[in-house]
Amino acid sequence: MNIQKLLSVLEKQEKNLKELLQIGSDKKETLINSNHSKLNEIVALEEQCLLSIQLTEEARLSIMHDLFLEFNIDNNRYKLEILLQNLKGKVNEQFISKISDLEKEIKKSIKEVTSINSLNMMLIQQSKNIVNETINAVVNSNSRSLLDRKG
Repeated sequence: MNIQKLLSVLEKQEKNLKELLQIGSDKKETLINSNHSKLNEIVALEEQCLLSIQLTEEARLSIMHDLFLEFNIDNNRYKLEILLQNLKGKVNEQFISKISDLEKEIKKSIKEVTSINSLNMMLIQQSKNIVNETINAVVNSNSRSLLDRKG
């Protein structure tokens, strides 16, 4: 049954997003501690997780397409909200409730991932600025040692 497949895919996507959130938190700590070797490992894990999210999303869209055809839903935007509105009275309320709960959890996880990624971008930008300022200080030193300059 396509509804059961959809539930399974949504559960997998929620698990993927929780994993991505944990990776983002680990990345934040690694950026703060300037542990470059661990950062490479985390980026590799993040890439694997993002691929899994992409594949799961493609599966969700395919299942949603099938469900929209099955229940004669005339809409090209495969949103869970639209599906749930059209499934009321046609399928078991437990399925509708479970899908709705998963949708809320997924949206919450996406907000959390977005927040941690914004923080990580800020940390990366600050680190980049420090490196650039250090390079500029060394390059613009007029061939004198940093210790010899009067200031």
